Amino acid sequence: MRSLDELACAGAVLRVLSGLMAGPPDEQRLATLRDPQWLEQWPMARTDVCRAGLHLLERSAQEGEDATLVAQDHARLVGGPGRVAVHPYESVHRSVEGLLFEQETLEVRAAYAEFGLAAPDKNRAPDDHISLELEFVATLAERALDAEGEEFERLVAGFDRFLAEHLFQWAPNFFDTLGRAAKTHFHHGVALLGVDTLVQLGAGQQTSAHQTSVQQVSEEGASQS
Repeated sequence: MRSLDELACAGAVLRVLSGLMAGPPDEQRLATLRDPQWLEQWPMARTDVCRAGLHLLERSAQEGEDATLVAQDHARLVGGPGRVAVHPYESVHRSVEGLLFEQETLEVRAAYAEFGLAAPDKNRAPDDHISLELEFVATLAERALDAEGEEFERLVAGFDRFLAEHLFQWAPNFFDTLGRAAKTHFHHGVALLGVDTLVQLGAGQQTSAHQTSVQQVSEEGASQS
């Protein structure tokens, strides 16, 4: 069973990553995300990959990447309109045909509904966008902090089940690809932090092969310092 401290850290980090995948930060938010004091408080353990990601966020500020440049990179990577470098939907990565609104989307929708949640654009946009999936597990972690007994166990079980059945199955590779495609230090750093967070939460136990990819991306980040 996960500890309260672990759930608190996970909820905070997953919430930040969700927001960054939903849309680019404005100038004020960007300044906060790259502030050395804020970065020092990043709650995950300081693995090599984590340190490389945080360093790239600092370097983004040092090299003057402004909100406009970051927004342009976000649009090219995942935001659109038009063709994107990395598809942000689970079904595209996991379904046989690589299409939207496949079985994976319906499974994600059912997981949300089990906890009284639904995607904001249900039936108009797929439920399995990376930002929505990250927001969902962040919400379960946050709710668990205020729960007790059977409800606490239900929330933690749902948190772990969704990670194992969905995010661990595709999100590490999503963030890995995002980092390789990024043209800003900012998004390369975010990608490293995404990979590292999922590995620390247990994705590394799901597939040991991904450790090689993590190490390669970490080395690439370090080589740009």
